[in-house]
Amino acid sequence: MKVLKAAENYLETILVLQQRQGAVRSIDVVNELGYAKPTVSVMMKKLRENGYINMDKDGYITLNSTGLKIAQKIY
Repeated sequence: MKVLKAAENYLETILVLQQRQGAVRSIDVVNELGYAKPTVSVMMKKLRENGYINMDKDGYITLNSTGLKIAQKIY
C-alpha cells in the first residue's frame, strides 16, 4: 500500500510527540502541526482505518508496527 506524503507527515509527528511527551492525542497533533481540528480528525480516521495507528477509548494514539516502521524510516 502506497502511503501518501501527508500521512507520512502525520505518522512522523505522532512518533516525535510520543518520544517527547509519551501520550499523544489528536489535539497534540493539531497543536504541533497547526492544522484545524477537523482536518486532523479526518486524517486520524484514515490512518486508523488503514492500519497505521491505534486509538483507545480515551482518544490516545499509538503507532502500531506498520505505522512505526514508516515513521522511523522517514524520521
